[in-house]
Amino acid sequence: MARPEVVLRLVQTEDEVSAAASLAGEFAEWARGRIFAEYGIDLELEDEQGLLSDLEGLRVSRARLYLAEIAGAPVGVGGLKPLGADDAEIKRMYVRPSARGLGAGAAILRRLIDDAHTLGYRRIHLDTGRFMLEAQSLYRRFGFVPSSPQTGWEFESVPAMHETAVFMSLDLG
Repeated sequence: MARPEVVLRLVQTEDEVSAAASLAGEFAEWARGRIFAEYGIDLELEDEQGLLSDLEGLRVSRARLYLAEIAGAPVGVGGLKPLGADDAEIKRMYVRPSARGLGAGAAILRRLIDDAHTLGYRRIHLDTGRFMLEAQSLYRRFGFVPSSPQTGWEFESVPAMHETAVFMSLDLG
């Protein structure tokens, strides 16, 4: 059986922002549950306005936000956030469990790396959960290696979160 085609859409319209917010919200709820179950840390979720504001920050110059779709249905999201002139960060990378293994995550990541090259970044950083073994495997496949937390990590002020995170980076040369 042929693998379904993954189509990437640069988020531009309000409907696309809404779909990205829905996926990012699913991810936040899923990750919050896993972090609580595995580490006993109860994180506060962003409210809808905070989530939308964060996603809007991925639509500025030198940033990117993509939706991955299969058969016209949004199944994944991922963004590239500027951290400075030379550094960017992968943000909000998530693929619905029902679409995992179909290439959506790899398609998003490949596009974000290509965009980072085009936009002149020298390094890409990311953080992921220790329990997100499939995501870590995907990142390693694309050349990401373990690193220290990027400056300004959103959970830097929550010491307990340091034990839940894995930090990785990719040198673009």
